[in-house]
Amino acid sequence: MFSNLFIVVLVIIFLIVFVLYKRQMLLNLFSLTVASSATQFQEQIEETADVVIQRLEEKIRCLEDILLAADVKIAGLDKKIMMAEKLLDEEIKDDHLFRKLSNFSEKKKEENIEIFSHQLNPIQEPIDKNDKVIDNDKEIMRNHKRSSVLALAEQGYSSVEIAKTTGISKSEIILLLQLHKK
Repeated sequence: MFSNLFIVVLVIIFLIVFVLYKRQMLLNLFSLTVASSATQFQEQIEETADVVIQRLEEKIRCLEDILLAADVKIAGLDKKIMMAEKLLDEEIKDDHLFRKLSNFSEKKKEENIEIFSHQLNPIQEPIDKNDKVIDNDKEIMRNHKRSSVLALAEQGYSSVEIAKTTGISKSEIILLLQLHKK
């Protein structure tokens, strides 16, 4: 019996020590007031909200930096567009000048053709055994067109501009330029 009483006293002491040691946890577990756990939950939510706000502020700073960089690039592109428009205006002016010069060269060309036609014999000559004939005036015109195409290309005009000016097809101009390079 003494041993049974000893065991019961030991269990009671153990329960008292356990209750004293885990008193706060047991109070929270068995208390009817939930206010303390609600305040803890509210504090955790506030801490989480602070972390989220900090992250959002960092993202906002990054976006502001990106926007500033984009504004700088837009300003640079605007400058380039303005420069390109000025170049186009100058090119249009140069194109008008080029047309005037080409009209002048067409008049000169006609004068040269008249001079060549008076100087050269208008007789057609056979050039091989098959009796193919070349008209001297046509040959002179071809040579003059070739030289004008090459001269315009040396001045830096594109094949499209040369085609518009001379009336020769673009593919023929490209072919002439490729043949001249060889």
